[in-house]
Amino acid sequence: MVDTMRDKMIFSLDIGNSKITCLIGTVGQTIEINGLSTYYYVKTNKINDFSMIKNGEISDLKAMAQKVQQILDEARINADCSHGGVIVNISGQSLFNKYLSHNSFVKHEVVTKEIIKKLNLISKHNINSDNKYDLIDYEVQEYILDDNKYTINPLNLCAQKIQSNLNLFLVNKYQIKNIENAMKMTSYNLSKIVPSSILSSMALLNHEEKELGCCLIDIGAGNTDIIVYENGFIRFLCSIPFGGEHITEEISNKLRVSRNIAEDLKLKCLSLDKILSDNSNVVKTGDYIEFIDQRDIKNKILKQNLLNLIKDKLEYIFEVIKFNLTDKKIYDIIKSGFIITGGTANYLEIEEIAKKVFDGPIRKGIPKCNGGFSDIISNPKFSTSLGSLHFVKEYLLNNSAYISESTNNNIFK
Repeated sequence: MVDTMRDKMIFSLDIGNSKITCLIGTVGQTIEINGLSTYYYVKTNKINDFSMIKNGEISDLKAMAQKVQQILDEARINADCSHGGVIVNISGQSLFNKYLSHNSFVKHEVVTKEIIKKLNLISKHNINSDNKYDLIDYEVQEYILDDNKYTINPLNLCAQKIQSNLNLFLVNKYQIKNIENAMKMTSYNLSKIVPSSILSSMALLNHEEKELGCCLIDIGAGNTDIIVYENGFIRFLCSIPFGGEHITEEISNKLRVSRNIAEDLKLKCLSLDKILSDNSNVVKTGDYIEFIDQRDIKNKILKQNLLNLIKDKLEYIFEVIKFNLTDKKIYDIIKSGFIITGGTANYLEIEEIAKKVFDGPIRKGIPKCNGGFSDIISNPKFSTSLGSLHFVKEYLLNNSAYISESTNNNIFK
């Protein structure tokens, strides 16, 4: 299988609330990045790309499809390749996990592949959810034989009774359909839709962290995705409607400036790899940051006051996360600590802010890759994009317990 995979191109499409990114990679024993394209949304008096998507959900199908086509084409030309299977992330408030289990008696007292397959099929189709949600994927976490023997792999074991414990990943079915319909309007084939937090975790978390218990926090523009692992399995995932764009809105409201000026001010303080654009109206002089507002009037703000605005908003996001984890009784299993990623994680002091809220070690999640794009991609904002390639590698090569629910399982075209 490895040899077959080497010449197959994977298109990783990250549809975010402030940008669209496409990575093209070859997946085998290693991952090689062949192409990259990123489009940052624009907001002017004539164009407002932010109207295409809100909190992870597409709100302008035609406009989004056109941008997706553009980004995929640019990345494909950059990689000098033909079309490949596209893996797309999904996020938003409607994404959540749910546990289910199902029992079955073993006729001949030996657990076979057929028994396992049938058991899991019955379990995952017995969701008892309303028609608003669809099962996007599931993870087989463990089996229980004769009510007291736990195992991850029951194949060929002897027992009279077997129970499968599944973790189901559910999302608003219309959100899935909108992504599918947007892709149908392009010349590319959708292979798989995967929760953003799972993709980021593939690029950032190691085996020991997942075993001991860790929480990955991916702060995007419109959403913050949270996923918790323990004993190697996903125990909890959700998405809250707060992110980097809400920090921009806070600056805009407090200083009474346009969104674009607020974004430039935020980037100045976040010390991102992409510093201010050439046409930026923001400069730093001593302890003040000077800027020209939308009325073409020169202003300045004390840098520390701007930093405090950002810190307060980030601290609020972390407090909301801690409340969710505590409310779901999942906070205490996080023994290894918290990993923070996403574009906002580039903020230099974000680890110190997180330490004020969370008990346990804090580290910044920076994805790593080899090749000519390594300097660009080794940035928290590319965690989800690179995670798609790691997902394919682990899912197809290592026979992961993570099971595809997609109706189109043909990853490679």
